[in-house]
Amino acid sequence: MKAQSAPLAVKGISLGKAAPGYFVFGEEAYWHRRLVQTVAASFPGAAESLAGDEMPWEALRDLLAQPSFFGPQLWVIREAQSMFAVGDDRWIDGIPERNCLILTCPVKDNPAPAAFLEKWERLGGRLVEAVEPSFPEAAKWVTEKVSRDGFKVTGEAVESLVSIAGRSIERLEKELEKIETYMGAAQGGTKLEIAAHVVLQCASQDPDKTSFGLIDAVAARNAGRAIAEYLDLKARGANPVMVIALLASHFGLVWRAKEAELKGISQSDLPKALGVHPYSARKASQEARHWTFSQLESALSLMCTVDEKVKRGRMDPERAMDYLLSSLCSAQ
Repeated sequence: MKAQSAPLAVKGISLGKAAPGYFVFGEEAYWHRRLVQTVAASFPGAAESLAGDEMPWEALRDLLAQPSFFGPQLWVIREAQSMFAVGDDRWIDGIPERNCLILTCPVKDNPAPAAFLEKWERLGGRLVEAVEPSFPEAAKWVTEKVSRDGFKVTGEAVESLVSIAGRSIERLEKELEKIETYMGAAQGGTKLEIAAHVVLQCASQDPDKTSFGLIDAVAARNAGRAIAEYLDLKARGANPVMVIALLASHFGLVWRAKEAELKGISQSDLPKALGVHPYSARKASQEARHWTFSQLESALSLMCTVDEKVKRGRMDPERAMDYLLSSLCSAQ
């Protein structure tokens, strides 16, 4: 059965006319909460949240059949996937008029059998898949969230954050909270701007896939691993311009770490001098020992040249990345 309005939970929760029921599945927990919050706004003081592992279908049928003395009622059944493990295939007989039932299943695959989904459709219920957004959708969400929170953000910073933290809104929300706390409050009503270097020093990498793998591979001059890491980033929605910006920002940090070392700045004072997290400072300092100023200058110049040619359409993006990564990794 094809999902009805499947993008509903990932496109900003624009519900239109409320349905009598919403069956939500998918691992993106953020959209489960958003949908519940949006629907609940129409049921002030008359919403009840119940756990699916404690709610057999018979009890739910009885609950729906009870008259309400407080106006329209909203019932939210959390972790409803456990309800389908039992053999009761009667499920529910109906949803009272003007009321609403939400069944949330925060799991990747739809746990409901086809017969339930057919009955759900006949009852007027809607099926919603809470999927992870695409790269552009996640980037748009970050930009809008930052603006609502009273900050500005560069396009490079947005792309860096999504690339590092992944496209999960759940993770992005947590990383933005950390970044905005690091930025602090604005003075005099002026909006502070979040730049790429702030993202690089604050954001935690996706535990499964991360852009830091590419940075590490290039810094170690391992061309094979660098290409593999780039292809992984590309599969997750990253584009060559964004990847070049990430590399340039990191190499710039390595340059500043090398300058700080020549000035006699101690390792303990290095994070403050560079304005980055201690881990980032330590990593840049370690890599600075393996790159001369001449090599860093050539690398940054090469990145600027390739970046300009790609943006002007003078160089195929994929060939440009092959050329850039192989050149950086062969630097002597």
